[in-house]
Amino acid sequence: MSDEKTVLYQKDGAIARIFYNRPGSLNAFNELMLDEFRTCLLQAKEDDDIKVVILSGNGRAFSAGVDLKTTSEPDFQAGARFMDLGHEVGELIFTMPKVTIAQVHGYCFTGALELMLFFDMTFCDDDTQFGDTHAKWAIMPRWGMTQRLARRVGLAKAKELSFRAMRVKGPEAERIGLVNRSFASGTLTEEVDAIATEITANSHEAIVAIKKLYDQGYLTTFSEGLDLELNLKDTKIKGTEDNLQQFEKKKFSS
Repeated sequence: MSDEKTVLYQKDGAIARIFYNRPGSLNAFNELMLDEFRTCLLQAKEDDDIKVVILSGNGRAFSAGVDLKTTSEPDFQAGARFMDLGHEVGELIFTMPKVTIAQVHGYCFTGALELMLFFDMTFCDDDTQFGDTHAKWAIMPRWGMTQRLARRVGLAKAKELSFRAMRVKGPEAERIGLVNRSFASGTLTEEVDAIATEITANSHEAIVAIKKLYDQGYLTTFSEGLDLELNLKDTKIKGTEDNLQQFEKKKFSS
């Protein structure tokens, strides 16, 4: 049995890069992989230097989803530890006090798509294929697919994607709002790196506060969301005055 980790972690300045690392299995999830993924997420969360977390996959695919060997285990549908790990990983991604980016290529199916929906932003290339195959394999979603996918692309489109076990490529995924952008093949890493660099140049404290308002407000009514924003206590964001001064200098020197 190989001692190589199924998920890799790399720190690059203010950016944490996490890589699914089961390329021979198209990065399909098993329990060990989810365990190691959770460890990497916790490492990024607890590192004050990190502002952006980028997830990608080694090899030909981002992830083909849950390993079919795992789905054949007797207690899988009943909610084995595997399912609990998925919930914990999703919650870590969603509540991460950093900007989270899914950099998706190749294939992103079912469980991988479910976890992708927890990220703040998703970018792919034009050849990437997305699909929800729960119905194809007679497996029930457990990590929020039926709720998050509908909120991402609309109820009718989400039903179509799931009922038909449809595959959509990058440009169509962008058109329906499943991803932020689809880039020309061969340019994805470069484009995502540029986006991450733009983000790290801004006030991290402000981004964390704004992210919290977006996420909390999205789970409430419009009126309640407005109240959350209006009553935000930590309105004094570190670095705001410096940023304003730099903006004024640029404005008057241009």
